[in-house]
Amino acid sequence: MPDIELPFTHPALVEALEVIMMREGFDTIEQAAEFVLAQSVREGIKRVTGKGRALYAIKGKKTTCV
Repeated sequence: MPDIELPFTHPALVEALEVIMMREGFDTIEQAAEFVLAQSVREGIKRVTGKGRALYAIKGKKTTCV
C-alpha cells in the first residue's frame, strides 16, 4: 500500500496517473503517483551523481538529536 494520499489533484494529473496505473498494472492512483515520484527521484539522482542508486526505506532505531 502506498505511503501517500492524494487529497486534491488537478484533473489532467488524474488522467495521466490513470494511464500510468493501467500501463504499469497498479491497483490505485496513489500507487501510480508513488511510482512516478520514485522514477523522478531516481532520474534526478542519476543526473547529479552520474550513477543509478537504489531507493529503499531505511529501518532501524530512531535517534534523537542532542
